[in-house]
Amino acid sequence: MARFTIFDVLFRRPQQRLSFAYWNAVPLHRLRWLLLAIFCLFGMLACLIDLIGVGQKPLFIVLVWTLFTGSMAVAFFLFLARAPRYFWILIILQVAGSRLIGWLNHFYAGGLPHPTIEQGVRTAAIACLLLSMAAFVFFIQFIQSEGRRAVRFETELSLAQGIQQTLVPTIESRTAGFEVHGVSLPSDRVGGDLVDAVTLQDSSVFAYVADVSGHGLAAGILMGMVKTAVRTQLCGLASPQAVLERLNAVLPSVKEPHTYATCAALRVSSRNHGGPCVIEYAIAGQPAILHACARSGAVSRLGDQQLPLGLLQGPPYVGHQVEALPGDVLLVVTDGVVEAADENDNEFSLDRLESLLLHNLTQPLATIAQTILSSVGAHGEQTDDQTLLLIRVVP
Repeated sequence: MARFTIFDVLFRRPQQRLSFAYWNAVPLHRLRWLLLAIFCLFGMLACLIDLIGVGQKPLFIVLVWTLFTGSMAVAFFLFLARAPRYFWILIILQVAGSRLIGWLNHFYAGGLPHPTIEQGVRTAAIACLLLSMAAFVFFIQFIQSEGRRAVRFETELSLAQGIQQTLVPTIESRTAGFEVHGVSLPSDRVGGDLVDAVTLQDSSVFAYVADVSGHGLAAGILMGMVKTAVRTQLCGLASPQAVLERLNAVLPSVKEPHTYATCAALRVSSRNHGGPCVIEYAIAGQPAILHACARSGAVSRLGDQQLPLGLLQGPPYVGHQVEALPGDVLLVVTDGVVEAADENDNEFSLDRLESLLLHNLTQPLATIAQTILSSVGAHGEQTDDQTLLLIRVVP
């Protein structure tokens, strides 16, 4: 779970929270150049103050103030970024340190050598110049070291994005009995949603939508594993519940303990002699499948309360069957669609999906998908991967 800092209270926009999360998570050894730059930059304040006072303070007192102000600046940065709950300790240290140095200056300054005005001004000016140059050099070192990491990460992320586009292309297929359309919009450059359709040996189609918890590269890698596992299982004529059982068995050994996947899988069989199309389905943690009936103009929800994949070795997954007639459309979506919220936290909901599906039932599947995604995008900002799968029975 992400830790919130004082910056999260002051700045609420997600981009700002993400930038402060970097300071909270980056290893300290990678911040050494930045901390040195902060020390020099704020340590220079003591020399500037002495310069304003025409160099009257003893050099020892100026040195102590330089070390104190630079060290406190580094401590303030680290506490604000990593441990804001202990910020009060810094206030105590700041007050105590200032009083201690003031006490030293009051009782011992008389016994310390005082430079002349010319010597004091010259020394303070040279110290300011050296500290500012050192701060600049340390800032450049930090930017270069982090810049190299950023370029390497950007390159790897671009490669991962290309791999994901290969793994999760837009699905567009049509057979003698039905047509399939699937599309996925990641919320980040690499997402964890997956939509896929495979034609089996008996000419039936196995289609599914999966959603790996989390975002980014880790979710994308696990998503690729899920697709590989499903494709391997589909070498035979596997049922949806059998595929879910297999995924639930293999995922725990290839994922982090806190991650999991949800999935809705369907196997669509060809119609015989103009009869209804038999659709087998199984759902693990996904929203209900919407079945729009062309004849009645009604939508039924094919839901099931079964555990997500990879969490527990619970009871076997259960599959169901439904018959679909020509013109019927089935819609499968991930929670990124139904849970998309507006500025008042009102979710898009299955009710809106039902209305859109019925209103556009006779449209091409690609048009229905685009209409739904456009409506979801207009409803609120995308914060999660959004994936949908449409299947229509054709005459």
